[in-house]
Amino acid sequence: MRNLRMIGMCLVFLAALGLSSCGGSSSGNIGSQNQASVFTVGTDAPLPSVVSCQVTVTGVTISNGTNNFSVLSSPQVVDFAQLSGLHQLLDLNSVPTGTYTSATVTLANPVIGYLDTTKNPPAISTINGTLSQSSATVNFPSPFMLNDADLVGLRVEFDLRQSLAVDANGQVTGAVNPVFHMQLLAAGDSEVSIDDFVGGVVGVTGSNSFVMQGPKGRQWTVQTDAQTELDDPTEPISQFTANTVVEVSGTLDAVTKNIDADEVEVLSNDKFFLGGLFTSIHPPSGPATQADLYIRAEVLDINGIQPGQIQPLNLNGSEHYMIANIENPITSLLFNNSALTPGQSVGVGGTLSTVNGVSTLTVHRVVLRRQGQGGTWVPGSTQVQSGNAGTFQLNDDWTAGILLPNPLTVMTFNGTNFINLSGLSALSGTNPIPIRVVGFILIDPATSQPVMVARSVKETAN
Repeated sequence: MRNLRMIGMCLVFLAALGLSSCGGSSSGNIGSQNQASVFTVGTDAPLPSVVSCQVTVTGVTISNGTNNFSVLSSPQVVDFAQLSGLHQLLDLNSVPTGTYTSATVTLANPVIGYLDTTKNPPAISTINGTLSQSSATVNFPSPFMLNDADLVGLRVEFDLRQSLAVDANGQVTGAVNPVFHMQLLAAGDSEVSIDDFVGGVVGVTGSNSFVMQGPKGRQWTVQTDAQTELDDPTEPISQFTANTVVEVSGTLDAVTKNIDADEVEVLSNDKFFLGGLFTSIHPPSGPATQADLYIRAEVLDINGIQPGQIQPLNLNGSEHYMIANIENPITSLLFNNSALTPGQSVGVGGTLSTVNGVSTLTVHRVVLRRQGQGGTWVPGSTQVQSGNAGTFQLNDDWTAGILLPNPLTVMTFNGTNFINLSGLSALSGTNPIPIRVVGFILIDPATSQPVMVARSVKETAN
């Protein structure tokens, strides 16, 4: 395993003030103060080999200097390495108005999983971690005032590069010294959006709305409008059933507490979904007959199949292959059973049959999902075709980087969102630039090699 370079989980709390309590608690008496609704979003920024860093988050509080107020209603087991830089909605709670100066996260039971590519096919190994301390408190750069009707976000990043100890060979030892970075952001900031929220549909409540149950068991109403992107217009919301599994991107509405959806992706119509990372494709070229999936998410508990393991999936080409949430029509890049590669983030839906306690999955749908990759821009690699359309090379040191070409070719287009960069041409000079790319891993038929099509490119701190 290469040396660790990773920013981990990000919890984002968005507060809308002047509202009734949504189940939050505090360590002090809040009296008759107005209440702020707070929701929690998780994300990460992983590194090669480490595919899982599962920790029980026993509590998250924010402090006004006198009292600590909980923004996590109950302990949750969170895998810090599963989202690859994306954000997932976790919880909704309440805090009073006032000025807040710090936040505290408490943790327990870390378990680290890493991909062993010395084996063929790659296998998963795990280490039970040991915490040097069970909590971490970070003071905000400046006190933050929450006023009536405000909607703000608290971004909490778990820095795994500093938190996970390694030996002289760069191997994870299991020792965990939790290090956090925290920042308050405006609600509309892209760093506190909801863009990887998967759950089962509970019911349709209107032509433009439905209720879904998230991975933590809470139910959320999703509202769409004319600007919402639906991945498949042949599957309108009116046809969603209790067997439909969706992925939603958007923001939490300050007034209704509904999710105002920017994108809705149907992942399965069979009440079954596995999300994760392809680790091996068989055969490695041509039409695939089997794909090994490292499971990071599961909707519907299955005997013998669970997150944290690699599951072989049989394929025959009859599956429905789709690219989720992609805005740019890329006719030269394909996604089907002849264009699969280790390192792709996917969602798999199908039917489940159980005979004598043995569960069998028949794959009906494979959806390519966006993912985050990070590392450094390769000096001299930028090729500008027109505006922000072009390519560059990325020295990739995130989770899937161990499965992908290194350097990795990144394709951008005029719709790519450049963050902390003026555009593609800003990737210039003689020094490597630390960046994070969110997009899709696809096969370029001209080279038969994986490339990354970028939705966003962000310059990050060293």
